[in-house]
Amino acid sequence: MRPLLVLVVSLFIGVAIGAASTLPQWTASNDFGSVTQPQVERVQSSNDPMPNAVIVGDAVFEFGKMNVDATEKHTFMIRNDGDAPLQLEEAGTTCKCTLSTLAKKMIPPGETVEVELEWHPISYAESFMQTATLRTNDPRKPELELRIHGAVVRAIYMNPNEVNFGHVTAGDDLSASVDVVSVVSDDFQLTDVKLVGDESGKATAKILPLSPEELKATDGGLSGGKVEIFLPQGLPIGATKFRAEISTNDPEAKMLTLPISVQVGGDINFISAVKINQDKNVMMLGTISGEKGKKVLVNVLVKGPHRDETELSVTKVFPDFMQAKLGEKKKLNKTAIVYPLTLSIPPDTASASFLGGETGKLGEIRLGVKGNPQTEEVSLRLYFAVE
Repeated sequence: MRPLLVLVVSLFIGVAIGAASTLPQWTASNDFGSVTQPQVERVQSSNDPMPNAVIVGDAVFEFGKMNVDATEKHTFMIRNDGDAPLQLEEAGTTCKCTLSTLAKKMIPPGETVEVELEWHPISYAESFMQTATLRTNDPRKPELELRIHGAVVRAIYMNPNEVNFGHVTAGDDLSASVDVVSVVSDDFQLTDVKLVGDESGKATAKILPLSPEELKATDGGLSGGKVEIFLPQGLPIGATKFRAEISTNDPEAKMLTLPISVQVGGDINFISAVKINQDKNVMMLGTISGEKGKKVLVNVLVKGPHRDETELSVTKVFPDFMQAKLGEKKKLNKTAIVYPLTLSIPPDTASASFLGGETGKLGEIRLGVKGNPQTEEVSLRLYFAVE
Protein backbone atom coordinates (compact mmCIF):
# COMPACT_ATOMS: atom_id res chain seq x y z
CA MET A 1 0.00 0.00 0.00
CA ARG A 2 2.80 2.38 0.79
CA PRO A 3 4.26 2.50 -2.81
CA LEU A 4 0.79 3.10 -4.22
CA LEU A 5 0.24 5.97 -1.82
CA VAL A 6 3.57 7.56 -2.90
CA LEU A 7 2.55 7.33 -6.60
CA VAL A 8 -0.82 9.00 -6.00
CA VAL A 9 0.78 11.85 -4.05
CA SER A 10 3.40 12.41 -6.83
CA LEU A 11 0.73 12.65 -9.53
CA PHE A 12 -1.20 15.20 -7.47
CA ILE A 13 1.92 17.35 -6.98
CA GLY A 14 2.75 17.24 -10.78
CA VAL A 15 -0.74 18.29 -11.80
CA ALA A 16 -0.61 21.15 -9.27
CA ILE A 17 2.75 22.41 -10.62
CA GLY A 18 1.53 22.27 -14.30
CA ALA A 19 -1.59 24.24 -13.47
CA ALA A 20 0.48 26.85 -11.68
CA SER A 21 2.83 27.28 -14.76
CA THR A 22 -0.05 28.24 -17.10
CA LEU A 23 -1.44 30.91 -14.80
CA PRO A 24 0.94 33.80 -15.99
CA GLN A 25 -0.23 33.38 -19.65
CA TRP A 26 -3.86 33.96 -18.79
CA THR A 27 -2.80 36.97 -16.75
CA ALA A 28 -0.73 38.34 -19.73
CA SER A 29 -3.68 38.20 -22.16
CA ASN A 30 -5.69 40.30 -19.93
CA ASP A 31 -2.93 42.88 -19.58
CA PHE A 32 -2.70 43.58 -23.36
CA GLY A 33 -6.32 43.09 -24.34
CA SER A 34 -7.98 40.68 -26.75
CA VAL A 35 -5.84 38.99 -29.40
CA THR A 36 -8.34 40.20 -32.06
CA GLN A 37 -7.85 43.87 -31.14
CA PRO A 38 -4.93 44.58 -33.73
CA GLN A 39 -7.03 43.25 -36.65
CA VAL A 40 -9.86 45.58 -35.78
CA GLU A 41 -7.41 48.52 -35.74
CA ARG A 42 -6.11 47.70 -39.32
CA VAL A 43 -9.66 47.64 -40.67
CA GLN A 44 -10.31 50.99 -39.10
CA SER A 45 -7.01 52.31 -40.67
CA SER A 46 -8.14 51.40 -44.22
CA ASN A 47 -11.20 53.55 -43.74
CA ASP A 48 -9.07 56.61 -43.02
CA PRO A 49 -8.64 59.17 -45.82
CA MET A 50 -5.79 58.06 -48.13
CA PRO A 51 -4.15 59.40 -51.31
CA ASN A 52 -4.38 57.38 -54.52
CA ALA A 53 -1.52 58.03 -57.02
CA VAL A 54 -2.54 57.42 -60.63
CA ILE A 55 -0.34 57.91 -63.73
CA VAL A 56 -2.62 59.40 -66.35
CA GLY A 57 -2.12 57.51 -69.60
CA ASP A 58 0.83 55.23 -70.18
CA ALA A 59 3.72 55.02 -67.72
CA VAL A 60 6.03 54.27 -70.67
CA PHE A 61 6.68 56.97 -73.29
CA GLU A 62 7.74 55.58 -76.69
CA PHE A 63 9.77 58.34 -78.35
CA GLY A 64 10.60 56.34 -81.50
CA LYS A 65 13.97 57.41 -82.91
CA MET A 66 16.12 60.31 -81.86
CA ASN A 67 19.57 61.58 -82.72
CA VAL A 68 22.56 60.84 -80.53
CA ASP A 69 23.62 63.92 -78.54
CA ALA A 70 20.15 65.42 -78.92
CA THR A 71 17.91 66.32 -75.95
CA GLU A 72 14.27 65.37 -75.67
CA LYS A 73 11.56 65.95 -73.06
CA HIS A 74 8.25 64.38 -72.17
CA THR A 75 5.65 65.42 -69.63
CA PHE A 76 3.93 62.72 -67.59
CA MET A 77 0.71 63.46 -65.66
CA ILE A 78 0.05 62.16 -62.14
CA ARG A 79 -3.41 62.51 -60.59
CA ASN A 80 -4.53 62.05 -57.00
CA ASP A 81 -7.72 59.98 -57.06
CA GLY A 82 -7.74 59.59 -53.27
CA ASP A 83 -9.34 61.63 -50.52
CA ALA A 84 -6.13 62.73 -48.78
CA PRO A 85 -3.22 64.86 -50.09
CA LEU A 86 -0.71 62.96 -52.24
CA GLN A 87 2.94 63.63 -51.50
CA LEU A 88 5.60 63.08 -54.22
CA GLU A 89 9.34 62.95 -53.81
CA GLU A 90 12.07 62.40 -56.43
CA ALA A 91 13.85 59.08 -55.86
CA GLY A 92 16.36 59.22 -58.72
CA THR A 93 16.81 57.96 -62.26
CA THR A 94 18.67 55.11 -63.94
CA CYS A 95 20.58 57.42 -66.28
CA LYS A 96 21.47 61.07 -66.70
CA CYS A 97 17.79 61.81 -67.16
CA THR A 98 16.53 64.66 -65.06
CA LEU A 99 13.15 65.28 -63.51
CA SER A 100 13.36 68.86 -64.65
CA THR A 101 9.92 69.83 -63.42
CA LEU A 102 7.92 68.59 -60.47
CA ALA A 103 5.52 71.48 -60.17
CA LYS A 104 4.06 70.50 -56.81
CA LYS A 105 5.14 67.95 -54.27
CA MET A 106 1.79 67.96 -52.43
CA ILE A 107 -1.24 67.28 -54.65
CA PRO A 108 -4.72 67.77 -53.16
CA PRO A 109 -7.40 65.13 -53.84
CA GLY A 110 -8.74 65.30 -57.40
CA GLU A 111 -5.90 67.41 -58.74
CA THR A 112 -3.17 66.57 -61.29
CA VAL A 113 0.51 67.47 -61.42
CA GLU A 114 2.91 67.57 -64.39
CA VAL A 115 6.23 65.74 -64.17
CA GLU A 116 8.66 66.60 -66.95
CA LEU A 117 11.42 64.11 -67.80
CA GLU A 118 14.43 65.19 -69.90
CA TRP A 119 17.09 62.91 -71.41
CA HIS A 120 20.26 63.33 -73.45
CA PRO A 121 21.76 60.08 -74.85
CA ILE A 122 25.44 60.28 -75.83
CA SER A 123 25.81 56.94 -77.64
CA TYR A 124 23.87 54.85 -80.11
CA ALA A 125 21.37 52.30 -78.81
CA GLU A 126 18.86 50.21 -80.72
CA SER A 127 16.80 49.91 -77.53
CA PHE A 128 17.15 52.84 -75.13
CA MET A 129 15.13 52.35 -71.91
CA GLN A 130 15.51 54.49 -68.79
CA THR A 131 13.47 54.94 -65.66
CA ALA A 132 12.75 57.76 -63.24
CA THR A 133 11.24 56.92 -59.84
CA LEU A 134 8.98 58.96 -57.55
CA ARG A 135 8.22 58.05 -53.95
CA THR A 136 4.68 58.64 -52.74
CA ASN A 137 2.76 58.54 -49.45
CA ASP A 138 0.17 56.27 -51.08
CA PRO A 139 0.51 53.07 -49.00
CA ARG A 140 -0.64 50.97 -51.95
CA LYS A 141 1.83 52.56 -54.41
CA PRO A 142 4.86 53.68 -52.45
CA GLU A 143 6.80 54.19 -55.71
CA LEU A 144 5.86 55.26 -59.25
CA GLU A 145 8.10 54.43 -62.21
CA LEU A 146 8.12 56.67 -65.31
CA ARG A 147 9.85 55.13 -68.34
CA ILE A 148 11.09 56.31 -71.70
CA HIS A 149 11.89 53.92 -74.53
CA GLY A 150 13.10 54.20 -78.10
CA ALA A 151 16.14 54.01 -80.37
CA VAL A 152 19.10 56.37 -80.40
CA VAL A 153 20.39 56.66 -83.94
CA ARG A 154 22.42 58.88 -86.21
CA ALA A 155 19.69 61.14 -87.51
CA ILE A 156 21.38 61.57 -90.88
CA TYR A 157 23.42 58.86 -92.51
CA MET A 158 25.02 57.93 -95.84
CA ASN A 159 24.79 54.46 -97.31
CA PRO A 160 27.48 53.52 -98.09
CA ASN A 161 29.53 55.95 -96.02
CA GLU A 162 32.44 55.78 -98.46
CA VAL A 163 33.01 54.78 -102.09
CA ASN A 164 35.89 52.45 -102.96
CA PHE A 165 35.89 51.40 -106.59
CA GLY A 166 38.69 48.94 -105.90
CA HIS A 167 41.10 47.80 -108.62
CA VAL A 168 39.92 48.83 -112.07
CA THR A 169 41.43 49.36 -115.47
CA ALA A 170 41.95 52.75 -117.03
CA GLY A 171 39.49 51.85 -119.78
CA ASP A 172 36.55 51.45 -117.43
CA ASP A 173 33.73 53.93 -116.86
CA LEU A 174 32.89 53.92 -113.16
CA SER A 175 29.81 55.11 -111.27
CA ALA A 176 28.46 54.78 -107.75
CA SER A 177 25.35 55.99 -105.95
CA VAL A 178 25.12 56.95 -102.28
CA ASP A 179 21.85 57.44 -100.38
CA VAL A 180 21.82 60.32 -97.89
CA VAL A 181 18.75 60.31 -95.65
CA SER A 182 17.36 61.54 -92.35
CA VAL A 183 15.51 59.21 -90.00
CA VAL A 184 13.98 62.02 -87.93
CA SER A 185 12.97 64.71 -90.45
CA ASP A 186 10.62 64.55 -93.41
CA ASP A 187 12.13 67.72 -94.92
CA PHE A 188 15.80 66.82 -95.17
CA GLN A 189 17.39 67.99 -98.45
CA LEU A 190 20.75 67.85 -100.21
CA THR A 191 21.59 71.34 -101.46
CA ASP A 192 25.00 70.98 -103.13
CA VAL A 193 27.87 68.59 -103.83
CA LYS A 194 31.43 69.26 -104.92
CA LEU A 195 34.49 67.07 -105.39
CA VAL A 196 37.70 68.01 -103.58
CA GLY A 197 41.15 66.58 -104.33
CA ASP A 198 40.46 65.02 -107.73
CA GLU A 199 43.74 65.77 -109.52
CA SER A 200 42.50 64.31 -112.81
CA GLY A 201 39.63 66.81 -112.92
CA LYS A 202 37.55 64.18 -114.69
CA ALA A 203 35.33 62.92 -111.88
CA THR A 204 31.85 64.40 -111.56
CA ALA A 205 29.08 64.28 -108.97
CA LYS A 206 25.42 65.26 -108.96
CA ILE A 207 22.42 65.19 -106.65
CA LEU A 208 19.33 63.20 -107.61
CA PRO A 209 16.04 62.67 -105.77
CA LEU A 210 15.16 59.37 -104.17
CA SER A 211 12.04 57.72 -105.54
CA PRO A 212 9.40 56.65 -102.98
CA GLU A 213 10.49 53.05 -103.52
CA GLU A 214 14.16 53.92 -102.98
CA LEU A 215 13.35 55.91 -99.84
CA LYS A 216 11.25 53.05 -98.49
CA ALA A 217 14.15 50.66 -99.09
CA THR A 218 16.43 52.69 -96.79
CA ASP A 219 16.80 51.89 -93.10
CA GLY A 220 14.15 54.18 -91.69
CA GLY A 221 14.82 57.17 -93.94
CA LEU A 222 12.03 59.76 -93.94
CA SER A 223 13.53 62.13 -96.51
CA GLY A 224 16.75 62.79 -98.39
CA GLY A 225 18.38 62.24 -101.76
CA LYS A 226 21.22 60.45 -103.43
CA VAL A 227 24.60 61.47 -104.80
CA GLU A 228 25.92 59.89 -107.96
CA ILE A 229 29.69 59.78 -108.52
CA PHE A 230 31.00 59.24 -112.06
CA LEU A 231 34.62 58.49 -113.06
CA PRO A 232 35.17 58.28 -116.82
CA GLN A 233 37.72 56.04 -118.50
CA GLY A 234 41.18 57.41 -118.96
CA LEU A 235 41.99 58.11 -115.30
CA PRO A 236 45.73 58.17 -114.47
CA ILE A 237 47.25 54.84 -113.56
CA GLY A 238 47.72 54.40 -109.83
CA ALA A 239 45.85 55.03 -106.61
CA THR A 240 43.57 58.04 -106.41
CA LYS A 241 41.80 59.39 -103.34
CA PHE A 242 39.54 62.39 -103.10
CA ARG A 243 36.26 63.32 -101.42
CA ALA A 244 32.78 64.63 -102.05
CA GLU A 245 31.54 67.43 -99.81
CA ILE A 246 27.75 67.25 -99.58
CA SER A 247 25.85 70.28 -98.28
CA THR A 248 22.43 69.86 -96.63
CA ASN A 249 19.66 71.99 -95.14
CA ASP A 250 20.07 70.39 -91.70
CA PRO A 251 21.54 72.93 -89.22
CA GLU A 252 23.33 70.15 -87.29
CA ALA A 253 24.78 68.49 -90.41
CA LYS A 254 25.41 71.31 -92.85
CA MET A 255 28.13 69.38 -94.66
CA LEU A 256 28.84 65.66 -94.96
CA THR A 257 32.10 64.22 -96.26
CA LEU A 258 32.15 61.16 -98.53
CA PRO A 259 35.62 59.58 -99.07
CA ILE A 260 36.22 58.21 -102.60
CA SER A 261 39.10 55.97 -103.69
CA VAL A 262 40.08 53.97 -106.74
CA GLN A 263 43.09 51.93 -107.81
CA VAL A 264 43.54 52.29 -111.56
CA GLY A 265 45.65 49.68 -113.29
CA GLY A 266 46.11 49.00 -116.95
CA ASP A 267 48.30 47.73 -119.73
CA ILE A 268 51.09 50.21 -118.89
CA ASN A 269 53.27 49.59 -115.83
CA PHE A 270 56.59 50.81 -114.42
CA ILE A 271 59.36 48.31 -113.65
CA SER A 272 62.68 49.19 -111.98
CA ALA A 273 65.45 47.87 -109.76
CA VAL A 274 64.39 50.62 -107.35
CA LYS A 275 61.37 49.66 -105.28
CA ILE A 276 58.02 50.82 -106.69
CA ASN A 277 54.80 50.61 -104.71
CA GLN A 278 52.63 49.24 -107.50
CA ASP A 279 49.35 49.91 -105.63
CA LYS A 280 50.15 53.62 -105.47
CA ASN A 281 52.59 53.87 -108.38
CA VAL A 282 55.19 55.50 -106.15
CA MET A 283 58.93 54.95 -106.61
CA MET A 284 60.82 54.96 -103.28
CA LEU A 285 64.02 56.81 -104.18
CA GLY A 286 64.84 57.66 -100.57
CA THR A 287 67.57 60.13 -99.63
CA ILE A 288 69.80 61.34 -102.47
CA SER A 289 73.12 63.12 -102.19
CA GLY A 290 72.69 66.60 -103.68
CA GLU A 291 76.42 66.78 -104.37
CA LYS A 292 76.58 63.53 -106.35
CA GLY A 293 73.10 63.44 -107.84
CA LYS A 294 71.47 60.20 -109.01
CA LYS A 295 70.42 58.40 -112.20
CA VAL A 296 67.73 55.70 -112.27
CA LEU A 297 66.52 53.49 -115.14
CA VAL A 298 62.84 52.66 -115.30
CA ASN A 299 61.29 50.32 -117.86
CA VAL A 300 57.81 51.28 -118.98
CA LEU A 301 56.13 48.02 -119.94
CA VAL A 302 53.24 48.14 -122.43
CA LYS A 303 51.01 45.08 -122.82
CA GLY A 304 47.54 44.32 -124.09
CA PRO A 305 45.88 44.40 -127.51
CA HIS A 306 46.93 48.01 -128.23
CA ARG A 307 50.64 47.67 -127.33
CA ASP A 308 51.92 48.07 -130.89
CA GLU A 309 49.87 51.23 -131.51
CA THR A 310 50.64 52.81 -128.16
CA GLU A 311 52.95 55.82 -128.24
CA LEU A 312 54.35 57.45 -125.07
CA SER A 313 55.80 60.89 -124.45
CA VAL A 314 56.95 62.82 -121.37
CA THR A 315 54.35 65.50 -120.55
CA LYS A 316 55.27 66.52 -117.00
CA VAL A 317 58.37 66.45 -114.81
CA PHE A 318 58.28 67.62 -111.20
CA PRO A 319 60.45 69.05 -109.67
CA ASP A 320 62.02 71.14 -112.40
CA PHE A 321 65.62 70.12 -111.62
CA MET A 322 64.81 66.49 -112.40
CA GLN A 323 65.33 65.22 -115.94
CA ALA A 324 63.30 62.49 -117.63
CA LYS A 325 64.35 60.99 -120.96
CA LEU A 326 62.22 58.44 -122.74
CA GLY A 327 64.13 56.15 -125.13
CA GLU A 328 62.99 54.28 -128.20
CA LYS A 329 60.49 51.50 -127.66
CA LYS A 330 61.60 47.93 -128.13
CA LYS A 331 59.72 44.69 -128.51
CA LEU A 332 60.43 42.70 -125.38
CA ASN A 333 58.60 39.55 -126.45
CA LYS A 334 55.40 38.53 -128.24
CA THR A 335 53.21 40.17 -125.63
CA ALA A 336 55.08 43.25 -124.43
CA ILE A 337 56.73 46.45 -125.61
CA VAL A 338 59.21 48.29 -123.38
CA TYR A 339 60.23 51.96 -123.25
CA PRO A 340 63.43 52.82 -121.34
CA LEU A 341 62.87 55.85 -119.12
CA THR A 342 65.91 57.47 -117.52
CA LEU A 343 65.43 59.73 -114.52
CA SER A 344 68.29 62.00 -113.51
CA ILE A 345 68.95 64.30 -110.59
CA PRO A 346 72.06 66.29 -111.60
CA PRO A 347 75.01 66.79 -109.26
CA ASP A 348 75.12 69.90 -107.07
CA THR A 349 71.35 69.91 -106.59
CA ALA A 350 70.20 71.97 -103.60
CA SER A 351 68.49 70.30 -100.64
CA ALA A 352 64.79 69.63 -101.11
CA SER A 353 62.06 67.36 -99.77
CA PHE A 354 59.46 65.48 -101.80
CA LEU A 355 58.26 63.14 -99.07
CA GLY A 356 54.60 64.10 -99.19
CA GLY A 357 52.46 65.28 -96.27
CA GLU A 358 53.66 68.40 -94.52
CA THR A 359 57.20 68.04 -95.91
CA GLY A 360 56.19 68.75 -99.50
CA LYS A 361 54.50 67.20 -102.51
CA LEU A 362 55.80 64.02 -104.10
CA GLY A 363 57.77 64.30 -107.31
CA GLU A 364 56.05 63.13 -110.48
CA ILE A 365 56.78 61.94 -114.00
CA ARG A 366 53.73 61.95 -116.22
CA LEU A 367 53.62 60.27 -119.63
CA GLY A 368 51.12 61.09 -122.33
CA VAL A 369 49.56 58.06 -124.06
CA LYS A 370 48.32 57.90 -127.65
CA GLY A 371 46.87 54.99 -129.58
CA ASN A 372 45.48 53.28 -126.51
CA PRO A 373 41.74 53.74 -125.79
CA GLN A 374 42.18 52.68 -122.15
CA THR A 375 44.08 55.75 -121.00
CA GLU A 376 45.44 59.11 -122.06
CA GLU A 377 48.25 59.36 -119.50
CA VAL A 378 50.10 57.44 -116.83
CA SER A 379 51.89 58.84 -113.81
CA LEU A 380 54.82 57.70 -111.66
CA ARG A 381 55.22 59.57 -108.40
CA LEU A 382 58.58 59.88 -106.69
CA TYR A 383 59.24 59.72 -102.94
CA PHE A 384 62.61 61.25 -102.17
CA ALA A 385 64.63 63.96 -100.50
CA VAL A 386 67.88 65.67 -101.56
CA GLU A 387 70.48 66.41 -98.90
